[in-house]
Amino acid sequence: MEKSNNNFLGILGCAVLYAVTSFACAFLGFLSPWCWIVVFPVLAAVLGAPSYFWATRRWQRFGVATLFALVLAVVLLVMGEIDFTQTLLMVVVGIFSDIVRQSIGTTYKRSILLAYPILPLGILVWLMKLWIASEWYYQGAAEEIGADYAEGLKTLSSPWALFLVIILVLAAGSLAISLASRMGKK
Repeated sequence: MEKSNNNFLGILGCAVLYAVTSFACAFLGFLSPWCWIVVFPVLAAVLGAPSYFWATRRWQRFGVATLFALVLAVVLLVMGEIDFTQTLLMVVVGIFSDIVRQSIGTTYKRSILLAYPILPLGILVWLMKLWIASEWYYQGAAEEIGADYAEGLKTLSSPWALFLVIILVLAAGSLAISLASRMGKK
């Protein structure tokens, strides 16, 4: 029983590390709107892969991605960064990632390679109001960072920019988890 508790604490620690690295990447957003909308989620997808890989190698049941998404969502909700609806959506993304992993089989490397890239899409839930409540988002950015920054966000509020970010996050997540799995063999 003690080994099981240590295993769970390690997995919980990885979930906290995922949340911390994702949140830390967000600070790049102060550099420019492109860093906020594109670089931050892509880098978070890359940096989150090793902790996810470590956890999935130790927890063969459903719930790794759900736990990771839940920890990040609760941290962001408590900090006032997202609302309850966004919290639920972020957790749903984690659940979907777990469903993909479970449907392939948790003992197969392929399940991790296909499931992980879905998990960092949950980070886009944090940014989703840029696309669904654009004027509100611009006003908040103008107050917090400045009018020039808010104007820069307008160039990224198109459906094409959202599509581009989704593709980049999926690609970065795929490459990062593939690299993490290769490094994990050594």
